[in-house]
Amino acid sequence: MLKSNWQYRILAVVMAVFFWYLISGQEKVEMWVDVPVEVSHLSEDYTVISGMVSKVTVRCRATKTMLSRMDMARLAYNLDLSGLEQGENTIVLDPKRINLPRAVQAVEITPARLELEVDRIVSRELPVEVVWTGAISPYYELKNKMVEPAALHVRGPEKILKNMDTVKTRPVAVDSDRPDRFQRKAGLDLRPELESTPSDVRVELVFGPVLEDIWVRKPIEVRGAQGVNYSLDPGYVRAYLDLPRELLQEDGWREKIHYYVEKNPGAGPGVHELQVYAELPEHGQVLEMRPEKVEISID
Repeated sequence: MLKSNWQYRILAVVMAVFFWYLISGQEKVEMWVDVPVEVSHLSEDYTVISGMVSKVTVRCRATKTMLSRMDMARLAYNLDLSGLEQGENTIVLDPKRINLPRAVQAVEITPARLELEVDRIVSRELPVEVVWTGAISPYYELKNKMVEPAALHVRGPEKILKNMDTVKTRPVAVDSDRPDRFQRKAGLDLRPELESTPSDVRVELVFGPVLEDIWVRKPIEVRGAQGVNYSLDPGYVRAYLDLPRELLQEDGWREKIHYYVEKNPGAGPGVHELQVYAELPEHGQVLEMRPEKVEISID
């Protein structure tokens, strides 16, 4: 008899545990779940520039068993944006738009609404502005910059594009302190809301020495007149020159400048008119010469 009572007691404990598990499994509980947002029906003519979220948080109610078996990876909130207009739009979020199992109830959703700023998509053709960086010598400067293509078609929100005058490149790094000609492909410094065609450009930068304008007066040399008696009128020339600033800092820079005429080998006695030439240091240029021609008298 005692043995039989123990059997009944063990059976009672087993049944109690079973019913407890059965009842607790059917008890409704709540759980907060992060659900990704999937956008649909957004017109190609519009874009959302602020207020959009990538996920919403949903308070779900169901049995503990159902919640534990729910496949979170398959959940999504379908955000229908077919009714958007340019400007401010208020979208009230509906928990029913989440693809939850039938036995799971969406009690609350956060945020409850979205305040979306919507803008129209437009296209503009804008010139390209080259941006460069580098520690070049104070005696050097940028002489010219070229970019291909010179203008780009840019597409994006009207609010952003209407305030743009140029499309800037990402900074092009010049790694020489005395560069000459520098070529490189450069990306564009565009906001993520914008896209351009093409997406990069070819940049060419031309550098050279800083030049200073200066009048220099010197006597004229006669070349090709060895053994000939002659006289020049006038014997001096004043020229307005563009010379490298660095050269003008050197001692004896004037000795590197030569004005000269060339005697025609067949020229006989008499008076002849000759063109005056200038021999200058590298990068030097003649802007003006007075006089441009002189007379040579050959005995």
